[in-house]
Amino acid sequence: MLRQCFLRCLLDSHAPIKLPHNVEIFIGRSKDTKIKDQSCSRQQITLRADCEECEVEIKPIGINPSGLDGFALQRNGVYKVKHGSRIEILLNNYIHVIDFDPPPDTEVSNNNKRKLEDEKHEISPRKKSKTQSELEQSSNIKEAMEDIWEEVDRGEVYVFTTKGVKSSQKIAAFDMDGTLIKTKSGKVHPVDTNDWQIAFPQASKKLTEKLNEDYKIVILSNQSPIGSGRVKVDDFKKKIEGIVAKLNVPIQVYLATGKGFYRKPAPGMWKVLAEQKNDNLTINMDISFFCGDAAGRAVNWAPRKKKDHSMADILLAENLGLKFYTPEQFFLGHSIANVPMIRPDFNPKELKPEAFNDSLISKEKELLVLVGFPGSGKSFLAKEIVERSGNKYAIVCRDVMGTWQKCASEATKLLQQGKSVIVDSTNPDIESRARWTTLAKNMKIQCRCARMMTTKAHALHNNKFREIMKIKHVPVNDIVFHTYKNKFVEPTLNEGFLQVIEVKFNPCFDNKRAENMYRYYLLEK
Repeated sequence: MLRQCFLRCLLDSHAPIKLPHNVEIFIGRSKDTKIKDQSCSRQQITLRADCEECEVEIKPIGINPSGLDGFALQRNGVYKVKHGSRIEILLNNYIHVIDFDPPPDTEVSNNNKRKLEDEKHEISPRKKSKTQSELEQSSNIKEAMEDIWEEVDRGEVYVFTTKGVKSSQKIAAFDMDGTLIKTKSGKVHPVDTNDWQIAFPQASKKLTEKLNEDYKIVILSNQSPIGSGRVKVDDFKKKIEGIVAKLNVPIQVYLATGKGFYRKPAPGMWKVLAEQKNDNLTINMDISFFCGDAAGRAVNWAPRKKKDHSMADILLAENLGLKFYTPEQFFLGHSIANVPMIRPDFNPKELKPEAFNDSLISKEKELLVLVGFPGSGKSFLAKEIVERSGNKYAIVCRDVMGTWQKCASEATKLLQQGKSVIVDSTNPDIESRARWTTLAKNMKIQCRCARMMTTKAHALHNNKFREIMKIKHVPVNDIVFHTYKNKFVEPTLNEGFLQVIEVKFNPCFDNKRAENMYRYYLLEK
């Protein structure tokens, strides 16, 4: 019987794609793959199957990198892969498997079939434990024979695997600064890469105990100074190597150098661990854990103790569904039952869809002035009004035009043409809004206000979500949010508005991946 080849989605989100013998097939963003991510090109990779030799030639041609078994592929490079190889259409995302039918041999077929069944739901926050037989197989995983540094996603993450590291279903994960080490100088931040010492005398002993219980020891650390260039990566690598040597246990270290998907509390580093750096062993989330000092403990949680600098560690654990320990709990056996803990001001898991308010669309020509934080949903609302009104409204946006004067000039032209106009800018105070009520009065049309009820914490979350998902938008720093909050005055009818409408944020997502990301805690504080 003639052998066939298929490209199968690991999550079964679409039907297998047949790869005919010796025919070049283009794979990317399409209806066939169900990929809608704009980062993925329509022609992201090409595949040419050789059904006689049971191998597939892959050539990445998209702008953004693709991956093979966890490693980035060079654009326009040519690679040959075998039955069971895992291809990431977009690096770290949209994982597919090469599947020959019948397979090259029965043994490989059975192994890969079991592997596919085990991994189909690998993105789920909790996974089933393996059988005793599978655990015995796991004990035969080869340990790392040498120390090795690797880059992931063009240096967004650095991974250091030390000699002796073995993959495991059980992960003991730790933050680094303030958890495993502290500064020698006594300062909050190290003065240089030599300013460190082990934080707890019991650290090496406790890690060794977990290693003897077949845990894989992992460090997950945010290190943005590397990404910003304030610290040289080679100097920091020496620091990490020194810390691991002092702890004297095999450790796999993950360093997030940017501010996006890989930075805690976002789950990027853990995803690299689970999907690329654990020899395809499914992590048991019920017995794995994370330990870190960024737990959101309030001031004086212990005598003369400052509040924790952030909540990044405990929120990462909550995002992943992991048991969490503070360093004092894990290394010293302290209880946190009576420790005052600060919680985030915004919980993305609790956000619910809101129905569109039809009163936002007026039968009369008008100026509709939007008021709200950056990231509060103004632009989305404006576009929705234009669409629902049948294009009776037009938008003037300060982010696009640059100044309010240019916006006012364009608004005047549009109003003269018979259009209603939506003013898409923050408009926090009476002065900024008076420009529009005055224009409406001069044009002898009504002026209403749509006040976005999105809180500062919620707007900051939205801004971080845009950054992580690489949504094209004008970058906004924290200073802009603080400035808006300080200048904000509640809009009233006394300013000249016919009506002030309160608008709740309505979440809307292009795909399930985006929604899942949005529901994570993304802010560190």
